[in-house]
Amino acid sequence: MKFFAFKLENQNYIWDVHDNFTQSTLGDFLSPQNIGNTVYPANFFKARLREEFLRTNRNQHPFLYFKIITRQFDIVGFSKFDSSYVRAWKIAVLTVLTETKFTDVVGYLDNPDGLGVILIDSDLRVLERLRRKMLVNIKKAGLVDILRKKTKQPIFQVCVYTGLQEKRDQEFDEAIEKFNMRNNGFFSLKRLFYGDILTQTNKFSVYAKEFIKRSFDVVSSFCGIVLLSPVLIACALIVKFSDPKGPVIFKQIRVGKNGKLFTMYKFRSMYIDAESRKKELQKFNESSGPTFKMKNDPRIYPMGHILRKFSLDELPQLFNILAGDMSVVGPRPPLPSEVAEYLPWHKMRLSVTPGLTCFWQVSGRSDIPFEGQMRLDNKYVRHSNFGIDLQLVAKTFKAVFKSNGAY
Repeated sequence: MKFFAFKLENQNYIWDVHDNFTQSTLGDFLSPQNIGNTVYPANFFKARLREEFLRTNRNQHPFLYFKIITRQFDIVGFSKFDSSYVRAWKIAVLTVLTETKFTDVVGYLDNPDGLGVILIDSDLRVLERLRRKMLVNIKKAGLVDILRKKTKQPIFQVCVYTGLQEKRDQEFDEAIEKFNMRNNGFFSLKRLFYGDILTQTNKFSVYAKEFIKRSFDVVSSFCGIVLLSPVLIACALIVKFSDPKGPVIFKQIRVGKNGKLFTMYKFRSMYIDAESRKKELQKFNESSGPTFKMKNDPRIYPMGHILRKFSLDELPQLFNILAGDMSVVGPRPPLPSEVAEYLPWHKMRLSVTPGLTCFWQVSGRSDIPFEGQMRLDNKYVRHSNFGIDLQLVAKTFKAVFKSNGAY
């Protein structure tokens, strides 16, 4: 009979790689007694994950976050049940657990059921070392052929968070893509966003909140398109007569939830050569951050100032809301060039779906400095609910008619 030995927290564990799999034995295998570290309840583990995220924002010491599925074995991803798959999976899990230090955090997950492991002060090099150890251990057990078979879903869901400025963080994207490609679905590696760790105490309430918000977005955007169709047509004619050379709709790539790019629509309020003239006007930028704002921007044609003053140029974004790229209420979607300059705490605003209006749009709009805008957007991320959304929508109508800070 073949055995495989591991050392975990100064204890030797010898496991028969030919034993039969049952969910009960798997549960015993991953019991707190066999893990070594204290296994925290789900709510406490989520709180620790959030604390580690915020700590990394301050000191830029990266960490790895593993999700290990332990319930309902089919979720793990194997297309066909076979004890050899289970043995390889157990070896891989034990390899991760043997790498945990007393400062690392292990806890239960709510959705999906399983274990979460936070490897503090660990980066992609640590993950690569873990991958190689898994390979060596699985080879010793004579199960290396298992790794060549494509799984339905990744065995390990791993997130990395560095706490770096976004343009430096984006340098990891290519390395992450290469890592995923060469691991044949065994790992799913991605960057961690604040939205991935927002505390969710009740699954039903979370789903209900998302359903209500999305339903409100669909209904309100559809009704808005229908009721405002005469205004939309009038705005389109204004654009066409003001600058016949260019298109009526201005399309621009923006950054959405968790860094996803999408095309945002606006009525064009500037002359057709606006983008090419931006560089020469950069010295007149009145924004305190990476955004560009100029009260008397010469690139805006006369009627364009009217469109901007009453936010009529934003009306085509009702179609973005209908498509699901945006929401009625949420932080405004930034440009990729702006996001590249974001500090770690700025990126928290990307954890929710961007919207037409939010706190800083009803509090002074462009008159609020960049840092103030970021703080107000993060306030929405932390405290948003449907009641607050309705309040912000009501305040938006007042802010639009007052037109303070609109330029």
